Amino acid sequence: MDRSEIIAELSNKYNAFSDFVAGLSEDDFVFSLNGEKWSAGQQIDHLCRSVKPLNKALSAPEFALKAMFGKSDHPSLSYDELVARYRAELAAGGTATAPFRPEEIPFSRKDELVETLTELVSKLCSKIEKFDENKFDVLVLPHPLLGKRTLREMFYFTIYHAEHHHQHTTQNLAARPKQAS
Repeated sequence: MDRSEIIAELSNKYNAFSDFVAGLSEDDFVFSLNGEKWSAGQQIDHLCRSVKPLNKALSAPEFALKAMFGKSDHPSLSYDELVARYRAELAAGGTATAPFRPEEIPFSRKDELVETLTELVSKLCSKIEKFDENKFDVLVLPHPLLGKRTLREMFYFTIYHAEHHHQHTTQNLAARPKQAS
C-alpha cells in the first residue's frame, strides 16, 4: 500500500469501529463475555492506548528515531505477511503488555473514548500525509509482540488492529446470552 491507501484504510477501519461503539447501548458497551473478554469500552480504550505512541513517534525528528531504534535490517513485509505474523504471535500466547491493557471502562466514558480515538487517528493520518514516504521502509519502531518493525509495517499493523478488535467486539456481543423478555 502506498501512503494514500494507508491513510484511507486507517480512516475506514477506525471510523467503522468508532461508529460501531458509538451506537452501543450501555449494556453492550460494558458487556464482557464471562468476565474474560474485553468489553467494547476496553477495546476502544486499548486502541487509543495503541495509536497514541505511534502519533508521538511520528512527531519526533527522524534523527531521534534513528538514534533510539536504528534503521531497518529487513524489507517491509506485505500487509498480509504482517497480519499473519501478528496472528501467529497471538496464537503462540502473545497478549497486550501492561501499558496497553485497559481497566474496566464505565459507560460514562463512551463518548469521550470515541472522540479521542477519532482525533488520534485523524492526527495519525495527518502525520502520515506529511511524512516522507521514502522513510516508511527505512525507519523502525518497536512493537511489543512483533519486535522492530518498519513504519510501513507499523501502519499495516495499526490498520489491522482496528479490524481485529472490531471483530472481537462483535463476536463477544454475539456470544452474549439472550435476555429473557
